[in-house]
Amino acid sequence: MMSACDKRVTDIICLKRPTDLDKLINSIPKPQGAIPNFGLPKWKVMPLESKIPMVSGPDGAYNFTRRKIGKELWIPAADAEFNLSDPYCYEMQLTYDSLHDKHLASYLSKPNNIQHLIKAGLITKNLDAKCSLRDYNTYRRYLRRLHCDSIRKELNRRSKWSIEERAIQYAQEQAQKEVRRLKEREKLEKLRSSIIKNRKIAEQLQLQKQKEKQQKIEERLHILSLRKQEDRNLQRIKSKTHAEHIQQKRKAAAEHERHKIIQTLLEWRRKEHKHKQTMKMRLAIEQEEKQKLVEQKWEKRHEFQKKEIEKEQFLLQCIEVQRKNFIEAYREKIDKETKRMQSMCYRIFKNLYAFIDICENLICRPLKRCENVHKLLFR
Repeated sequence: MMSACDKRVTDIICLKRPTDLDKLINSIPKPQGAIPNFGLPKWKVMPLESKIPMVSGPDGAYNFTRRKIGKELWIPAADAEFNLSDPYCYEMQLTYDSLHDKHLASYLSKPNNIQHLIKAGLITKNLDAKCSLRDYNTYRRYLRRLHCDSIRKELNRRSKWSIEERAIQYAQEQAQKEVRRLKEREKLEKLRSSIIKNRKIAEQLQLQKQKEKQQKIEERLHILSLRKQEDRNLQRIKSKTHAEHIQQKRKAAAEHERHKIIQTLLEWRRKEHKHKQTMKMRLAIEQEEKQKLVEQKWEKRHEFQKKEIEKEQFLLQCIEVQRKNFIEAYREKIDKETKRMQSMCYRIFKNLYAFIDICENLICRPLKRCENVHKLLFR
């Protein structure tokens, strides 16, 4: 016999745990009319791809209905796509039903016609048009197709969202690379400025040496020194103008790079703010989904515990009935045994009395005979 603990373990092992795809499917609401408001409780939990079986029940326990009278069976959608997967309607076919014709809604909604349809058994008191089990399962197949379309759209939306995340990550990496390039350029500019300073120092030293040489050869090369001095002055002016021009270009380039960095940082902050908002929305949606799952689990647990309590009460009643039957059988057995013992005792005592009578006859008769012989001899 399997113990209760082993049975519980086997039940836990046999449980089907929901995957991420199941969670996504459950998070997307089913179309209107997919969950029936009638029949057994399992019909409301049954997936759309499974057919509802033919179950016999009392009259009026349930009626298969798709929509109310005057409402079309086709459910229009604003963002629906053109589907060519089943052009000849082999998979699913919805035949014409006059009760669901929108052009006859005003005619069918008249009180006399409603009473006549209710008496004929074509509609319910809630004005739901009745149908057969086959038509209802066909309509469930159509609702499953709509539900699959909404699941596919949700998957496409999530894939697009992941692509946008990758684009944002790529933009961030490019911004980091640009910052590194700017830092390297700043280092190069510092190196260039240090090289220019060293060159200027070298030029000053060279001028000092030339001055010393000029002092030595002033008398001989006075004219040449004057010309060289003028040439040096011209070179200094040109170098200054050139240096100023280069400095202006560097300032303009630095200003341009600074403006570009500011623009990239602003763009990055804007994208980061947008990313945070999307993350908050996603977290809120996930929290709602978790809350829904917790509520569903709570309801299922409530139903399961109610069933377990009913099962325990039923088992206790069975045990009590079995105990009463056992006590009654035991009493009957004791009564039979007492009767049997009484009858046996009665027979034993009866036989004993018979045996005593026989013994008395065997012992007393010879004595009587002896007495008679003694009387005859001594008369």
